[in-house]
Amino acid sequence: MKNQDKNLKWNFFVGVMHGILFNGGVAFSSTTTVIPAFLNMLTPSSIIVGFSYMIMGKGRGILGVIPQLFIANKLETNPYKKPLLIKAITVRAISWGLLALSTLLFAGKYPHLMVWILITLLGLFTFMGGVAAIPFSDIFGKAIPSNLRGRFFGMRGFLGGIVAIFAGIIVRYILKNGSIRFPHNYALIFFLSFVFVSSSYIFLASVKEPKGEVHKEALPFSMFLKKAANILKTDRNFRNFLIAQILIGASSLSLPFYVVYAKRILKFPQSATGTFLAIQMSGLVLSNLLWAYISDYKGNKLVVNLTAVTALCTPIIALISKNNFWLFSLTFLFIGFTFSGMNVGYMNFILDQAPEKERPAYIGLNGTLTFPVLTYSLIGGFLIKVISYRSLFFITAIVTLIGVLFALTLKEPRLLRR
Repeated sequence: MKNQDKNLKWNFFVGVMHGILFNGGVAFSSTTTVIPAFLNMLTPSSIIVGFSYMIMGKGRGILGVIPQLFIANKLETNPYKKPLLIKAITVRAISWGLLALSTLLFAGKYPHLMVWILITLLGLFTFMGGVAAIPFSDIFGKAIPSNLRGRFFGMRGFLGGIVAIFAGIIVRYILKNGSIRFPHNYALIFFLSFVFVSSSYIFLASVKEPKGEVHKEALPFSMFLKKAANILKTDRNFRNFLIAQILIGASSLSLPFYVVYAKRILKFPQSATGTFLAIQMSGLVLSNLLWAYISDYKGNKLVVNLTAVTALCTPIIALISKNNFWLFSLTFLFIGFTFSGMNVGYMNFILDQAPEKERPAYIGLNGTLTFPVLTYSLIGGFLIKVISYRSLFFITAIVTLIGVLFALTLKEPRLLRR
C-alpha cells in the first residue's frame, strides 16, 4: 500500500512537471498567435494559415487522427504502454529542434521552402502525438484516481499557464526587439520551444506505469472496428459527447485568424502578438483551478458545458470589440479558458465513461471521430477568400451556439457507472 502511495505521488509529480514544461514549450510557438504571425511573414495565403492549424491545432491536428485506432488495437493486450510513449515523444522533441534550425537557415532566403518545411515538421510532431495519445491517456488513467484527475490536469494547466505567460512576455520582447531581426527572432522562439518540450519529455519518460487490466487476446483490426462500432451503438452518452465536441469545435473556424485580423484589418502592431499570447495564457491560469475544482467535485459534464459557453464567447467578443484593443484582447482570454476547459474536461469525461479494458478503444475512437474539428480552420481559410473576417466570426458563433445546446443533453458519466 505504501509503495502504491509512493508511486501515486511520484507519478502525480512527474506528470505535473511534464505539463508545466510542455505547456510552456508549445506556448512559445502558439498555433493561434506565433505560427500564424510567422506564416504571415512567409506567405500572404490565408489558406496556408488555416492549413497549418488543421495540421497541428493546439498540439493536436488531423495527422494525429491517422494512427489512433491502429495504436488502440495494438495496445489492447499490452499491460504496459510506456515503451511506445517514449519512442513517440523522442521524435516529437526532435521535430522542434529541426524547425528552429530550418528557420535560421531557410526562412530569410527561401520563404516558400520554409512554409513546406514548417508544415512537414508540424505534421510529424502531430502524427507522433497521435501515436503518443493512447499510451499517455491510458497510463495516467491507471496512475491517477478519478477523484484526483481534475486536480492533476488542472495543476498541469495552471502552473504550465504561468510559465506560458512568461513565454508570451519573452515572445513579445523578441519580436519587438529591433536587434533580433527576421528570421533569427522566430528561430530563437522555436529553439526555446525545443528546450522546454524536450525537458518536459524527460519527466514524462520517468513515470512509473502501473500494470493495467487488458484483453487476453488481440483482435484482428477488422474485428476491432466492429467492436468500436458497437461501442458507438450501445454507449449513447459517449456518442452524444462526440457530437458535442464536433459542434463546439466549430470555434476553430476562426481561431488562427483572430491575430491575422488584428494585424491586417485593425492595424495593431506586430508586438501585439506577444500581448495576445500572454493574455491567452492568463486565461489558462485563471480558469484551470476552476475547472479542476468542478471536475473533481461537480463532475466533468459541467466542465464540458461551461467550456462550450467560453468557446461561444470568443467570436462574440471579436465581433463587438471593433477597434478597441483591450476589448479585442479578451478574445484570447476566452481562447485560454476554452483550451484549459477542454484539457481538463474532455479527457476526464472519456476516462470516467470508459471501462478500463476498453479505454484504448474509447480514446482512439474519440481521437479519430472528432477529426472534423481539425478541418474547421482550413474551411475558415477558404471562407476568408469569399467573405469578411467578421462574417466568419458570425458563422463561428452560430455553429458553436448549437454545440452549447447539444452539450446540455449530456449525462454525468460518474453517475451512470454507479
